[in-house]
Amino acid sequence: MNQSPQNFNFERCEDEPIHIPESVQSYGFLIAFSYDDLNISIVSENCETIFAEGIVGKNFLDILSSDTNERAFLEETFDRVSKSKIRLPIKLILNKALLKEGEAKDYLAVVYDSGHHYVVELEPATEFRDAYSAEQFIKLYSMSIAPRFKEMTSLGEMAQEMVSTIRYLTNMDRVVLYKFNEDYSGKVIAEAKAEDMESYKDLYFPASDIPKQARELYKTNWVRLTPDTELPPARLVPSVEESGRKRLDLTRSLLRTFSPIHLQYIRNQGLRASFSISLVTDGKLYGLISCHHREACYIPQDVRLQCENLSQLFSWHLLAKEEEIAKQKKFVTDEAVDAMLDKIGPANPISRVVKSGERAFLDALNSSGFVYYSQYETITLGSTLPIDLIKDIFSKASSEGGFPYTNDSLYDDYPEAREHGIAGIMIIPLFEKKQYFTAWFRKETHRIQKWIGAEDEKSEEAPKSERLKPRSSFTIHTRKIEGRSTPFDKADVDTANRLNRMFLVYALDVQERMHISIQELEKQDNYRNEFLATLAHELRNPLGPIMSGASILETVDDDKTRKRVTAIINRQAEYMSKLINDLMDVSRITRGKVKLEFERLSIQDVLSDSLEIVEQQVKAKKHDITVNCLDEDVTVYGDKARLSQIFSNIIHNATKYTKESGKIVVDIRKDGVMIVVSVKDNGMGIPEDRLKDVFNMFTQIEAHSTHTKGGLGIGLTLVSKLVALHHGEVSVMSEGVGQGSTFEVRLPISKTAFEQSDNKEMESVVPNKSKVMFVDDNADLIDAYCLLAESMGVTALGITSPTEAVEKFKAFKPNCVFLDIGMPDIDGYELVKMLKALPEADSVKFYSQSGWGSGKYIEDSKSAGFDKHFVKPLSKETIRSVLS
Repeated sequence: MNQSPQNFNFERCEDEPIHIPESVQSYGFLIAFSYDDLNISIVSENCETIFAEGIVGKNFLDILSSDTNERAFLEETFDRVSKSKIRLPIKLILNKALLKEGEAKDYLAVVYDSGHHYVVELEPATEFRDAYSAEQFIKLYSMSIAPRFKEMTSLGEMAQEMVSTIRYLTNMDRVVLYKFNEDYSGKVIAEAKAEDMESYKDLYFPASDIPKQARELYKTNWVRLTPDTELPPARLVPSVEESGRKRLDLTRSLLRTFSPIHLQYIRNQGLRASFSISLVTDGKLYGLISCHHREACYIPQDVRLQCENLSQLFSWHLLAKEEEIAKQKKFVTDEAVDAMLDKIGPANPISRVVKSGERAFLDALNSSGFVYYSQYETITLGSTLPIDLIKDIFSKASSEGGFPYTNDSLYDDYPEAREHGIAGIMIIPLFEKKQYFTAWFRKETHRIQKWIGAEDEKSEEAPKSERLKPRSSFTIHTRKIEGRSTPFDKADVDTANRLNRMFLVYALDVQERMHISIQELEKQDNYRNEFLATLAHELRNPLGPIMSGASILETVDDDKTRKRVTAIINRQAEYMSKLINDLMDVSRITRGKVKLEFERLSIQDVLSDSLEIVEQQVKAKKHDITVNCLDEDVTVYGDKARLSQIFSNIIHNATKYTKESGKIVVDIRKDGVMIVVSVKDNGMGIPEDRLKDVFNMFTQIEAHSTHTKGGLGIGLTLVSKLVALHHGEVSVMSEGVGQGSTFEVRLPISKTAFEQSDNKEMESVVPNKSKVMFVDDNADLIDAYCLLAESMGVTALGITSPTEAVEKFKAFKPNCVFLDIGMPDIDGYELVKMLKALPEADSVKFYSQSGWGSGKYIEDSKSAGFDKHFVKPLSKETIRSVLS
């Protein structure tokens, strides 16, 4: 019965053409006939054992009983199998006149299309388990067992019910459910067996045990029976050589003869019969249910087909349970992530959140470490690799086009990772070109696996006679899996992508703040230089009269002159003292060394004290000052001396920068829990581009002007810092040069208001009904822009395909639109013209954006019809400014 591998006409197991063996197992009969006239052209040679004469050349319908009225149904069945390319069951009654004496006439059969013929395979109709037919048991399964799957918490529990069901139906010695891994090795996850059978539970089988072409066939043909490895095959006649026909494709056959290599594989396990059922989900081979028996064991055709039906249910139940488990895992992870994200706010960025909740953050992805890397900041949590090594891995992954990049065996590619104990990594880029990314790490885990057979029993380098022999050893050996981590799966990637969107927003925000900070530092450097020059000038001014006065005092004796000189020295010394005190105040406040004595005060009393401080300066310049008090006496919560300093500095500033006989108006009003005091003058005013600098340290609007009014320019800095300490806000407005200025101070009226108010800068108010649309072919950037807009309470729509923009624009009806200039198919210049031509574009603002901001791009943008051009990436402040 056994063939020598040397006689096989193929070199490797996976090359064997198992779908065209030109024979069937002799427990059934094969009849193949033509499409057109249904004349029989091929039969299995064992047909001669039941038919009295040869049937080749006869019409297939003529070999059926004339009593049957199902011929029309059969013809419809032939049509169905041709169109659907599936195998269908039928029941046949043969023409008794054509049968040998005593042969049965009732048969169970299947029909399928082989590509050139209709093929019918017959097996004698038999009884099977009188108490329960297969049809009854599948009903019992669907009604009583399957509903309990929802309560089960693991695949193992479900798989155990499945193998128990199949063992009941087949009564075979051992039934296992074998789940494929990604490399097509497999693991037995459930088993039902006779007590005296060796257990295969939790054993791994190498991929070579089920060659590639067998796996492909198993996706089409879901059930396979070998009732007896010693059963002789029945050849197909006439043979290929005799007739010149093509070999008959038995891919969908129930009777197909098994490879002699496979039959020997069964024998080597000490078995004589086997039955296997495919588990297929979404066109992929999920696993197998494999049944083993030590004696010959025939399973009737109708039972095998019911097992095939069950396998479809099993496959979808297993997939559904896997998805349910993954969904539950994702739910738990999402809850942990949501809890972290809920803590994110303007004063609590994601960088601070993850650092304060490091363990929970790492546990969300079952990781031992995490790195966020950008040009401006690196955040490192837990155990990681050196940043230079991570960047090397990033660069290699980028050049090979593989993001998100995952690797659970880093030691193989990067041996230096071993000294850090990090075997697994997942990298997801934020800005790939800038090498901004997040990376997650997993440590090496040691696992023990039990494998079937002797280790390295089969080798591709072995001679053909050895290479084509099946596994002979089914002893168990153990493998210690080292140098690997738990692999990152799709759920891990999805969670990391979700967190990445928040880090992308953070990276954009940091980049914008760094850009602003660099500009501010440059500006502050200029202001500092101006301030030092001013300080030298202001200190030199009083020093001149003091030094001159001292010289005079040395040479004169009359009291009148001495009193006059002494008065000059005292005034100039007082002026120097005020300069130095102001500097010391700024220093103390900046270093947090100022202690405030808070109490509830009358705002009118505070203003009276302030006016008293500046009374001489106001009178000297003959200003008209008006204070509009409220009918009721309103309180303010603060330090009396410092509040008087705030308002005296502002009124002094108005006095100094208003020409003689000017007008200064002080207004008081209540706004909720805040008291608002405004000081308005008709003085020199402030240029629009300098309004934002008024409260900055070292700043004077006209430091080097011939119209400078003296002083160090730190009075308003003191005002800003003192107001902040009172949890208040100060702002300035001016229509421009020569139009006067208005300073407005908002302060809490009570301790409760003080505690409730925070000292955040006033943000531009964005209408809550604003809608903004972004069009850019960079999906990550679009996602980040939408998150930025939505964080301001704005409805946002992101589009990555410019060809969809017109229809989306008409449906969305945005208030403003940001278009990228360089996009495939339609560029931003062309797209803005298309959108502006629509009636929905009335009153919509259009803004261009690109990586370039030269004069040419700004001019081209304006010519195309854009309202303004911005350089990418857009910041939160940019989006806010155009919406407000």
